[in-house]
Amino acid sequence: MGLIAVLVALPLLFAFLTALTIPLRMEKYARYFFLAGALFPWLVYLLIGEGSEVVGGWPKIGGIEVALDTYNSLLVFGELILFSAVALYSIDYFKKDVKPLVLLLLVHAGLLGAFISRDLFNFYIFMEIASVSAFSLVGFSGGKEALKAAYKYLMLSLLASYFFVFSIGIIYLKTGYLNLELISQSPLYPEVEVAVAVAFTSLLLKAGIFPLHTWLPDAHANAPSPVSALLSGAVVKAPAYGMVLLSLYLPLQENVKNALIVLAFSSMFFGVGVMLLERDIKRFLAYSTVSQMGYVLLGIATLNPMGAVYYAFAHMLFKGGLFLAAGVLVDKFKTRKLEKLSYRGDPILMVSILTLSLAIGGIWPFVGSPAKAALLKGLPYGKELFYVAGLGTLISFTKLNYYLMRGKRRRYGFTVLPSLIMALAALFAGISLGGSPKAMDACLLLGGVVLFLLLKASGLLGVKLPKREMTPKEVNIGAALFSLFLLLLLYLSQG
Repeated sequence: MGLIAVLVALPLLFAFLTALTIPLRMEKYARYFFLAGALFPWLVYLLIGEGSEVVGGWPKIGGIEVALDTYNSLLVFGELILFSAVALYSIDYFKKDVKPLVLLLLVHAGLLGAFISRDLFNFYIFMEIASVSAFSLVGFSGGKEALKAAYKYLMLSLLASYFFVFSIGIIYLKTGYLNLELISQSPLYPEVEVAVAVAFTSLLLKAGIFPLHTWLPDAHANAPSPVSALLSGAVVKAPAYGMVLLSLYLPLQENVKNALIVLAFSSMFFGVGVMLLERDIKRFLAYSTVSQMGYVLLGIATLNPMGAVYYAFAHMLFKGGLFLAAGVLVDKFKTRKLEKLSYRGDPILMVSILTLSLAIGGIWPFVGSPAKAALLKGLPYGKELFYVAGLGTLISFTKLNYYLMRGKRRRYGFTVLPSLIMALAALFAGISLGGSPKAMDACLLLGGVVLFLLLKASGLLGVKLPKREMTPKEVNIGAALFSLFLLLLLYLSQG
């Protein structure tokens, strides 16, 4: 076994050892195995460089190829940073139960496996390991809303999984290969183009892109705090990376690319629109993920895979950090209502949230700045819309910080460290990726603050979203939207 595959083997091994502490009645040692599974992959990552290998030394045609290259090494790096922070938060959050620690390690292994896979079937297997573990974690609290959210997530994600594995079957039937490089060297059959459209639709649902996002806000908002950070920061990146792989090895029809660009902008603006009215901090951040995943899709649709990867990496850092910070507030105040939360009295938490808010707004010197610059380089048109969406993000996060600057002063102790780690990572990553100060940043930031104050004074931000209750009907609606969009992409893929 080569070292690249050990990245996945280590979390799986320590998940087993962590679970073994339950029948052996050694639960007090579980956290040590858990931390080992979270941190030991760092050693492997730092020891190996870029390259590829076929596990077991089999020929590529029948073996499992794994790789670290320009595209995925940054995502693996981001996942390791985020999971380390989540693990630090989780050892205190889940101190009375071992099972969620095991499930978190399975998510860790699944994500790393998906990011290093170079054949479609093993990418699917690892993505499903992460997804199935995530379903369980969403409903772990046992609360009514959490169980409903987990059920909706499960049903819609499984629907997407069935169609994704169906598309893999079509590709294998026509080409005889599962390895992406070998598939790309085969003739491009019409059936393969159909299969790519089916695979893209499935991955769009799993990534939470509008209008196939219906599962995401409830799942991310009702999950335990560290799980929300992992779901939003990393789990939705596995299907996004699947789309990157498909776009690298299999050509997209021009009609499909244009449709995906429209979809990307729609997701960006829809998420921002709901954020402006949302008063639940975790749903606010969940809809922000719907918006931000539109940026990642924009890179994929414009055949700018590095731009998509840069933004996915940036989103891992700032959104993972924001959910961890929100978790501190929610767990302390026992409410998710923005007007009842405050970071006053804790300068570390305040600086972390302000830093991460600037990062998600694309302000230099934080990681969002070079990530957005990378996307802009490959954008053929719609740059004005891109800047307007960024302005909407800054207005939304001005609103977030406006509320958090008010309220009671409190100290949060050790629990603020994970969000601080992510804020520092967002700063250092922004400097390392070569971001540079721009006058546009200052204009957008000032515009975001001024427009927030104007909207607040006008009373528009006081409009309340209608109260809603999750029902089984929502699964049917999500499935219907998936079916309609699948038919649209199938039609467009035929020219």
